Amino acid sequence: MNDFSFSSDPFASVRSAPDVEGVGFMHNRLSRDTEHRDDGCIPAMMARKDAGFYLFHKDTLLLATKEGSTRALFDKAEAEALGADMDTAIILGTDPEEEDAPRLAMLLTDEAAEKTEGADGYRFESVRTLGLHGMLPNDQLGAVAQARGLLNWHDNHPYCSKCGSKTIVTLGGARRDCPNCSAIHFPRTDPAVIMLILHKDAEGVERCLLAHHTRFTGPMYTTLAGFMEPGETIEAAVRREVFEESAIHVGTVRYMASQPWPFPASLMIGCYGEALSSEITVDPTELTDARWFTRDEVRTLLERGTDSDLPHIPGHFSIAAWLIRSWVNMAQ
Repeated sequence: MNDFSFSSDPFASVRSAPDVEGVGFMHNRLSRDTEHRDDGCIPAMMARKDAGFYLFHKDTLLLATKEGSTRALFDKAEAEALGADMDTAIILGTDPEEEDAPRLAMLLTDEAAEKTEGADGYRFESVRTLGLHGMLPNDQLGAVAQARGLLNWHDNHPYCSKCGSKTIVTLGGARRDCPNCSAIHFPRTDPAVIMLILHKDAEGVERCLLAHHTRFTGPMYTTLAGFMEPGETIEAAVRREVFEESAIHVGTVRYMASQPWPFPASLMIGCYGEALSSEITVDPTELTDARWFTRDEVRTLLERGTDSDLPHIPGHFSIAAWLIRSWVNMAQ
């Protein structure tokens, strides 16, 4: 049996990892404290004068844009006046930087959303647009992602999957319970691997594998990605997805960072993978093209904006872009 030993600092690689400050949805300063919630926690939180509410309609968030500023949090009186469905309220947590002020989310009715849509001083923005353009502070984007995922789950899972009865919201929105068969249901998170595959040739030149996906309308090149399957490790998922989409064999896999992706409830697990082969055969159902890029070639892609008609990479808010940029900036 081989011995395995850490260096003097087993977290050295983590401490030296590139900064993730600009990546969307990764920062959420709220204290959730789910285990200590009771049956009366939602009305108690809503009643507090310092409570703030995020108001959603489908996959969009309502923003107040009065007096040249943009804000996403509303007080209870504003939420009621705007037509929020108070019965859909869920607790996100408390804000430790605002004296533990409660933060909640709820849905606007269709009628209220239609009325507010054209009102002066308000507008709706999709959660994706908020992240893409950094329209809110990073820590609020994380709370918005949390809210969007939870509200979507509640909206789509009102009945018990075991007996079909109507379930009730418990733990402030962190769970649904069935009063008929006593089954308990938790929000789902769908893990997906997203990976930048690296290959070093005989001359020592390192390249990364980037692909153009069939779902893209523009000439964007990015990493490979795919959902994990039951009973699968992160490493195995990386190797399987890469081989399925490009016929590249992958050996060593290194986890780097993760990103909540609330469309509707994924967790993107960012990795680097070491290619053991280099001949590409694309799966035409997934990719239109895949190729190896040197660092200099990727730098050229980075110089182009996401609206360019020439090949480019995703915007800063995605973990795909973070993996690519981090690799480009690594010392060879």
